Amino acid sequence: MQKDRIRWNEKYKNKETSCSEVSGIVRQFYSSAAKGRALDIAAGTGTNSLFLAEQGFSVDAVDISDIALKRFAGKHPKLYPICADLDTFDIPGNRYSLIINIRFLNRRLFPYIREGLVPGGILIFETYLEGPGQDYCQSSCRDYLLRGNELLHSFLSLKILFYQETKEASRNENEFHIASLAAMKC
Repeated sequence: MQKDRIRWNEKYKNKETSCSEVSGIVRQFYSSAAKGRALDIAAGTGTNSLFLAEQGFSVDAVDISDIALKRFAGKHPKLYPICADLDTFDIPGNRYSLIINIRFLNRRLFPYIREGLVPGGILIFETYLEGPGQDYCQSSCRDYLLRGNELLHSFLSLKILFYQETKEASRNENEFHIASLAAMKC
């Protein structure tokens, strides 16, 4: 845990690392959830968390980096930063009307995510996907990439509202693949 915290803190010390844009899929589907408690998994510098708090959600924003969390701590009374290692963090059952997981993958959390939603709760999940031509990725990082349709199959017990796999270009012109899902617990 300490090794991961050091690595992520180093990343977030660089001010250019912070993302100031709310995720498009969060903007598109957050209103499908009833106002209540929300969980932002791997919240980073809190852009999505702050947006959800401004929309009326009480947001638990979990990240391993205390430096990242300090960037938005205290910016909204309904925003609750939680410094925790997601390799050991357990999502409380039947607690959240909205759970978001943006650009992060920890398969161990999948059952906790499903159980953490209240009936009618919404999951918004978007992260990197394996794709052809990803030479930049060492074999060790394959654990952090979804396989084709893996995200869809992992949450078939929920009602799927939206699913797609796409290719996008980053600012430095590298292409990457993304899987996006919005689903509801019935």
